[in-house]
Amino acid sequence: MATHTSDSPQPLAELVAYLFARREAILNQWRAACEQDSALGKVPALSREEFNNLLPIILDILEQRLLNELLVADPATTAQAHGLHRWHKAHGLMDTLQELHLLTQTLFEELALFGQLFPHIDRDLLLKVPWQITRLMQETVMGSVQKYHELQHLQVTQRANTLQQALDQMTKLSQQRGDILRTSTHDLRGSFGILNSAAYLLKTEDLSEEERAQFMDMLSHNLTSVQGMLTSLMDLARLEAGQEPLQLESLDAAKLLHELVASAQPLAAERGIVLRADGPATLLVETDRVKLHRIGQNLLLNALKYTPSSPGHPGIVSVSWSVEGDYRWSFSVQDSGPGLPAGTVGQLGQQLRPTVEPTSVLGPDQSEPVAVLPEGIPAGVTPAEQASSANSSTRGEGVGLQIVKRLCELLDANLDVETKAGRGTLFRVRLPVHQGR
Repeated sequence: MATHTSDSPQPLAELVAYLFARREAILNQWRAACEQDSALGKVPALSREEFNNLLPIILDILEQRLLNELLVADPATTAQAHGLHRWHKAHGLMDTLQELHLLTQTLFEELALFGQLFPHIDRDLLLKVPWQITRLMQETVMGSVQKYHELQHLQVTQRANTLQQALDQMTKLSQQRGDILRTSTHDLRGSFGILNSAAYLLKTEDLSEEERAQFMDMLSHNLTSVQGMLTSLMDLARLEAGQEPLQLESLDAAKLLHELVASAQPLAAERGIVLRADGPATLLVETDRVKLHRIGQNLLLNALKYTPSSPGHPGIVSVSWSVEGDYRWSFSVQDSGPGLPAGTVGQLGQQLRPTVEPTSVLGPDQSEPVAVLPEGIPAGVTPAEQASSANSSTRGEGVGLQIVKRLCELLDANLDVETKAGRGTLFRVRLPVHQGR
């Protein structure tokens, strides 16, 4: 770890945490700015992975420099690889330089937004941040220019094989459903055990009013938990049975997502969470309104539920959306929470993380292919363990993710999950602009 030059060990840690939680929105805003530039006509034809390429790693380097940490990647090497990628995509040098210029502007705009949202931050402390941004982007420009006209072939065949293998293995994910349902059965059994115990103890005649109130709270809490789990299981059963037909219509997805975020603002304010919505003002698509709303609502409420917040250190949840060319669009929900837990839910998250291009938002190490079939799935939670942890935050979450995944399948959508312990989780849903075409 590098020696810090400030009296505070990490004086810009709050800014780094904010930039990390806002990264998906930053990348989406950067793409939107490039698509609005008439000189960058080839950008709309790029997929999200192709457009972002190695820039998430560049943003990692910026974070590490702001924290005075040792760099996990060499800026020059990363910049050269980005230039080589753009050359293979037949982008001119001036196009690549203009893209990097627009990313620099986007970072400066996000820095200004941070100052507005967190006015208590020392302004003098932020003065060196623009210099760090400018320095890193200049290095990226120089590296891209240096590598731009070197005729080297990327490992296109290897990437294509990796993609095909991942697509073939993803079809086997359905084998996990039984494991998740088994875990849910354990959850239900544990809740019913607590209900039986509370009901039995309430019959005791010598209970004090305080004890009786505690047992009543326990009874009420677990009844609500059981009801929620049963409702989720019934929803999943209907989806599995094909009892959720599509009702396609033309709609403004941007308006739907804006309204969804607006309806969740009171809950975010109550929990002290900064909730942001970013994306084009209008996004006309053809899809099932109800199912799209259910996916977004499920992911957003989960993010608000599991993202911690405290005075002076508010949690951050970002909802963002963007268009990927003429045929696909995507929306994402990113939080600054603890990340997906270990066990079945975490295994499912591992299976759904991006595997093709090295463009994982939460870190460069998350772009490597992973085995689709899980190993070492836990046996589930026993009733005794449930009794000792009645407020477990992971209860039923695996079923919820399966519901979201099934809804995505009905909409011909891809669901990606990126998660990092202690830093947060990103769910990304990618859908066709015109369903069924």
